[in-house]
Amino acid sequence: MIGHGLEQAARIIAENVASAFESPPNRRSFQVGEREIVVAGLIRELLPVLPLAESDTLAQARNRYLAVMAEVGIFGPRVEAIDPGDGSVTMRRA
Repeated sequence: MIGHGLEQAARIIAENVASAFESPPNRRSFQVGEREIVVAGLIRELLPVLPLAESDTLAQARNRYLAVMAEVGIFGPRVEAIDPGDGSVTMRRA
């Protein structure tokens, strides 16, 4: 994501992860305000590891927060890979 600020890059990835929760086969419906909380937490977890270009490191950062989400009852898939070039995510079932 060259050309994007780190915070903007983190937001793009976080939004893509949240969208993956809402897409088939997951079709998760976030409660009011829940998506924003999830995105903010994902951004916080990702910022310390940016601007790494390694998909595995980015995915590990995402999955740490997704594990925390599961502890509070927000279940969904885990991140398998993140394309550092465009922020797209590949998800896998937890």
